[in-house]
Amino acid sequence: MGLGLDLCPIDRMEQAIGRHGDRFVERIFTALETSHCNKAGRPFECMAGRFAAKEAASKALGAPKGIGWHDVEVVPAVSGARGPQVILRGRAREVADERGVTSMMISITHAAGMAAAVAVAVG
Repeated sequence: MGLGLDLCPIDRMEQAIGRHGDRFVERIFTALETSHCNKAGRPFECMAGRFAAKEAASKALGAPKGIGWHDVEVVPAVSGARGPQVILRGRAREVADERGVTSMMISITHAAGMAAAVAVAVG
């Protein structure tokens, strides 16, 4: 139903968090995302990946206006599952329902100081 791709420089995420601290983190990430990334050992890399995944998921939905940062949540993979999962809420869920999107598949990777994510909207 849709495809999205996004890149996020890891140092840019680190700088944004350094400048704006918890206010930035709480605005962009859910409590579950923040907790997971803080436990992951490389929080800036993890957050940059999730930021890119949120953007990619929004693009896979057609990049409609009104989707908030917490409307797309990237949760860690469950043991035995294919990878991280996306939970759509609020405006993102409304758009997905309107377009017949039943699930969102994502993949996140990191290399050379960049985090990248691709999202596929499935219907």
